[in-house]
Order: sequence, then C-alpha cells, then structure tokens
Amino acid sequence: MKLSEYGRKFLHLPLRIDKHNKGYVDFYIGPKKIRKIVDNEAITSPNKLLADCKALQEDLFKQGYDKKRERYLEKMLTAMRTSIEILDGIEISIKEQFLRLFDVALQPVNETELDNLKEEFNAAYGGLGSLEKRMNDLRVRRTVPESKVFELFKKALSITRERTKELFVNFLPQKERIVLELIKNNDNVKWAYYNWYMGNSRSRIEVNPNYNMYWTAFLFAAAHEAYPGHHTEFTIKERVLYHELNQFEHSLLLLHSPKLIISEGIADLAVKVLFSNREAVEISLRELCPDSSNEDSLEIMMAQNKVRGKLTLFWYNFAYHALIDKYKDEELIRYGTNFEIVSKENIKNQLKKISNPIYSKNAFLYNLGSNLIKHKYGEPPSVKDLRYLLVNPILPSDLI
Repeated sequence: MKLSEYGRKFLHLPLRIDKHNKGYVDFYIGPKKIRKIVDNEAITSPNKLLADCKALQEDLFKQGYDKKRERYLEKMLTAMRTSIEILDGIEISIKEQFLRLFDVALQPVNETELDNLKEEFNAAYGGLGSLEKRMNDLRVRRTVPESKVFELFKKALSITRERTKELFVNFLPQKERIVLELIKNNDNVKWAYYNWYMGNSRSRIEVNPNYNMYWTAFLFAAAHEAYPGHHTEFTIKERVLYHELNQFEHSLLLLHSPKLIISEGIADLAVKVLFSNREAVEISLRELCPDSSNEDSLEIMMAQNKVRGKLTLFWYNFAYHALIDKYKDEELIRYGTNFEIVSKENIKNQLKKISNPIYSKNAFLYNLGSNLIKHKYGEPPSVKDLRYLLVNPILPSDLI
C-alpha cells in the first residue's frame, strides 16, 4: 500500500504497545517491514509511547482526511493513549477507561433482568432432580467426543458459509479460506473457539477440546467466528478499506478499541441473521447431532436456545461485579453457582480471563455490542444492515 509518514508512525505505535502487553494487537496484516522494524528494536518506554501518541493526535487534523475518517482515527488514538496511560501507572477508573477504550459507556447492571433466570432455565430444562443435575446430565449427553469435533465443526462452517453466500450474494471473496485447527493439551488457551485473522482473506480458527464441545453450540460458533462473523468482517474490510481505499488503520485489530465492540456485536448476532430459532435447531438436529433419537423435542430445544441467550447478560454482570464492584473470588463463585446454570469450572476459567489485563474487559463486549446493533437496527438486523456493518468502519457511538 501507499503508506504516508503519518501512517507509518501510526502503525508503529500499537505494535510497540504490544511489546509491553502481548496480545494487545490481535492481528496485524500491514506492511511486513514495519512489523520487522518493531520486532527488532528495543522496547519503547511508556513515556516515549505517550509522547508519540500525543504527536499523532496533534497532527491528525493536518492530514487532509475526510471528517468521518478523522473521527475514527481520533477514537483509535484515544484508545491507544488510554492503554499507554494505564501501562504508565496513571490511575483511571474502570468506567472512564472503558469509555475511552471502547467509545461506549459501561452502564450499571440491572440484576432484575436475571431475577427469573433460574426459573426460566427450570422451565426449559425440565425433568427430575435439581436444575444443576439436569443441566449437567444434558451437558454430558450433548458433549461431542473429541474424535468427532473436527468433522462436525467443519460441517457447521460449511452450513453457515453456504447460507451466507445465499443471503450475501457476490460478497465473499473467491479465494477466502479458513484453516481449522484443534488445540490439544494447552492449558494456556482460555477459549473454546478463536479466530486468528491472517490476511489475504484467510483465517485460522482454533477449536479447543479442553473445553466441553457441545453439538448445540457449533452452528452459533461457526457463524460467530466465520460466516458471517469475524472471518467475513475482517476479509471484507481488508479488501475494501485497506486495499481499495488505502486506509492503514484497518490493517490491524486492537483488543482494546472501539472496533472490537462492533465486531463482537456482529459476531454474536450472526447466526440470527442466517437462521430463525426454529431453523437453527432443525439444522443442528439434522446435521450436527450424533443421535437425534435421544434428544428433546424441537419445541423444548427452541425454548432452551432462547433462554441460553440470557447467559451473555449473566457474564456481563459477573464481570461487572468482579471489576467494578470488586467482589472477591469466593463471592463471585457463590454468585455464579447460585443460579445452578454455570459450572464451577467455567466460573474459575472466567476468573482467569478477568485477571488478565488484556482480556479482562472482553466479557462486557458481547452484550454491549449486540445491544447497540439491536437498538439501531432491530433483532435480528436485516441482511442489508448487517452488510453495511460488515463493510463500513462503524464506531459504537455511531449507533447510539
């Protein structure tokens, strides 16, 4: 690409921040020379990073960019500056951090929305014994053996890809490709599924069988990580914004940036754009269930699908109590297990994520991102509206 001096300095900054907080840059597909320079240089002090960021902020409005692009870059620079200030030990409240990093206010949780959660799960997951036992029995029954995970998740990818091609005509690049990889025996990997975007319309999706793999989750995960979720968004934005429009800021994804809110919102709603609740359950039963004769009725499974959607709100509240209300681990475990829905193992894994400063705020992103999109475009958004979000650089504050 034709990279200006300003663009070169801009791309250096997040790569240098990443040397302090590994994982801060989720992907980088920009000029290899820039990455090589940063990789080979000594680590840059936070004071120098802050000075460089301030200089970029001051020079932004001298570049002749249109107002929309200026605003997008301004928000990215605000997010990077905030990350540097946190790195430098400057005290900023979590709420203020969140607003500067993600361009949306972190609202207080409304616990009343979870008041009937246990009763709703009880109704959807009927049977004998405690809810905890019923939920656990169902998890065991719906767990996919590791030997079948690759085959079934690959099939889910194929289903969501074909449906995406039907709805988004002539949208996906011809050479787009996904490499599917099972991650085994790696305790450092704290996610069940993850999309690593590699550029040139290629993604590597990791599936981690160290977590229980449920066939009921494969369609959602495939839509979220791939079609029309993360892989589709990154592929389209690379082609349109980076290559065609020469906008360097779209050659990378920062985990603490406004773009991530939009990306997670798109991904969380992706399956609902492709399929109705009934269609999703019917397809999963027909194509992904190892033994549909041993399953609940279609209506019961649709009710289960619907109530599971509230789990993102539960995890939002969980993170809020951990980071804002400063609950101790014992209180959080007690809070989580009180609903008898989420296992103690899952709660402990979430606590590990929250303790990592790179990933700690991610629990808020899914709920906030999907709510912003639903508020603006409805639930689910139309194919036309989702296409607009997939192509264009949208800020969370654009949707308020």
